Amino acid sequence: MSTINGKYGRVFNGKSFQDVDPPLSNHDTNQPPQPIPSTTITNDNKSNTIFVSIPQFRDVKRCAQTLQKLYASATNPNRVYVGLIEQIDSEESTCLQEYCALSGYKMSHHEAGINKAEKQMDYDNVMNDCPRVHDQIRSVRFHSLGAKGPVYARSFVRKLLGNEEFCMQIDAATDFSQGWDTLAIQQWKSIKNEYAVLSNPPLHTTEKQRKEKNGVMNAEVPRQCSIKVGSEGVPLFGNQADGKAIGLESPLLSTAYSPSFVFAKCHLETTVPHDPFAVQLLETEKYPHYARLWTRGYDIYTPTVNIVYKDNIILHPLHHTAGHGDDGEKKWPKNDNERRDAHVRMKILLNIHHGITSSELAMLGGGQPHIAGKIANARANLGIYGLGKRRTLDQLLEFTGISLSSSSSSEGGEQHGNDGEGCANPKWVAYDASISPKANLYDGLGKANDLDLDPEFPLRTLPDASKEYDRMSAVGSSGRSMASIQQKGRSSSISTEEVSSDVPYSIIFLLWSIGLCIWYRMYVGGSISTGGSSRRTRMKRGTTNRQQVREISRKPPRPLMERTMLKNV
Repeated sequence: MSTINGKYGRVFNGKSFQDVDPPLSNHDTNQPPQPIPSTTITNDNKSNTIFVSIPQFRDVKRCAQTLQKLYASATNPNRVYVGLIEQIDSEESTCLQEYCALSGYKMSHHEAGINKAEKQMDYDNVMNDCPRVHDQIRSVRFHSLGAKGPVYARSFVRKLLGNEEFCMQIDAATDFSQGWDTLAIQQWKSIKNEYAVLSNPPLHTTEKQRKEKNGVMNAEVPRQCSIKVGSEGVPLFGNQADGKAIGLESPLLSTAYSPSFVFAKCHLETTVPHDPFAVQLLETEKYPHYARLWTRGYDIYTPTVNIVYKDNIILHPLHHTAGHGDDGEKKWPKNDNERRDAHVRMKILLNIHHGITSSELAMLGGGQPHIAGKIANARANLGIYGLGKRRTLDQLLEFTGISLSSSSSSEGGEQHGNDGEGCANPKWVAYDASISPKANLYDGLGKANDLDLDPEFPLRTLPDASKEYDRMSAVGSSGRSMASIQQKGRSSSISTEEVSSDVPYSIIFLLWSIGLCIWYRMYVGGSISTGGSSRRTRMKRGTTNRQQVREISRKPPRPLMERTMLKNV
């Protein structure tokens, strides 16, 4: 199948080429443990639904073109659903408006501040008539002044993800190979790993024509190899690939990932949700997010061919107004204090002690006075936004070939990147499949004192978006397939009877009896009405700490400037 020297492909790590090792034989009796086999709802590539998340910051022209190309290039556009996260100025058009205009459904010109009702009616009519907007595109948007960076924007996927089977994450200025949807699903299925993730830094859009001549795809794919340790001690992936894979026989395990292209089963989004507190970050969030993926059992693979392409130009001529910022590009409002706090959060996640100042430690709040105690509490408080239990941080550092020696002690130590070594043939690291991918590193250890709550996915009724998934996800070792669980969730949400069946009726009766007695004394007997009133007064006058408030509300925090518009919910 390969036409180059390496039968199974070759990898260039930025310095030299190396042949890809042959895959293990199924007949090898000494074969090591293998990934959990992949499952899908159907084996028909035309039926598997795909959810594509696209955040955009004041880039509506290119976003609209991306939407148009997304559907025009798909083999089966009817199975493609989009989640748009739009961050725009109040006077700007939306990505949806521009997409509809490209499709022949353009709004009339309306003077600013005049005839708002007429403008809204025009907008509603366009959205109703525009193809796919009504039933395949969901959107949430807020003012650009409330933007806090790409990670914060991607965290809004929680509001838009439905019951789709596959999820793809891209940027707002993206182009696609013809038949990208079938191609991506075929590539994912060929890996035979339920927790496989296709990801690599996309080529520039100008390379598409050269790589796809006469309908034949060039099997030269960008691959990130080197990992550097930044000046603040956090590992960094490069913005553009420093290596490449040529003539791969099958998708190749990788030690890096790119947020510009991610394709996996949608339980990835609910198991490793984007951290809404990783604000103001561009580079220093990538490796920590990869660490979260990897320790929860997910594996990154470089595809054998290019599936998407990206326009890397920051300020594009299609912008109808001049950008803002030092170099003319459009930027979100920067906040150095928020960035510092988020950077400390990434260090806490990776257990990097050096470089954290005393003032940053004070920001972590109470707990043990010793630095190790405070960091342990802070890591536990990350919850689902922290590391998993399937693999360890030390295993990750060994797998990626870097050193963060200060992570194992409170003292400083040697740190170094991998210089691209080991890029061609990384070895899959086994884990205990009975451990839930949602299990957090400090679950059950009692160290969390201000736990971040799990995000809610209001449109998704499959078990992976609920607490039930934590028990069901170990099916790889129990014999029950993920497909059967997802099929159950697809037909109906978890019923009240299913949730309550685990609670003994005796406890329910006891609690009901106690509640009845309290109600009788307060409202009938009146014997404690005065006490109850004074207690309510004390609660009203008193203060409640952050943990108590979260336990009472049980809802994820909402950004102050968030203004959303959900379509077709």
